[in-house]
Amino acid sequence: MGITFAAMGLKKFLKKLWRESAADIKPTLDLHGLSVKEALRETRDFVEASYRAEIPAVRIIYGKGLGSPGGKGILREVLPSWCAQEGKAWIEGFQREVDLRGGDGSLILFLKKPLFP
Repeated sequence: MGITFAAMGLKKFLKKLWRESAADIKPTLDLHGLSVKEALRETRDFVEASYRAEIPAVRIIYGKGLGSPGGKGILREVLPSWCAQEGKAWIEGFQREVDLRGGDGSLILFLKKPLFP
């Protein structure tokens, strides 16, 4: 028996629900502090290994870019493009994880099933 909306209020209830559902997505790759080149190399290795291990979904955390020049992260722009182009051999689809304020700092990638037995 879980905690109900009436007992928590809407904001806390939604936050708890999001955390519980998002907690099911593992493994996770955290790219904080990496250059674009390093981040793309790590992403490729992580996604390919996850695909080969037949993991259905993974999370990639790139952050909100608040520490980046201009306060806007480069990885938040580069990673979706990489997923749609270079990553399409392994990635079925992806979506940004949006927080309660409408910002995002991570992606959920839904991986294809490997073609080999």
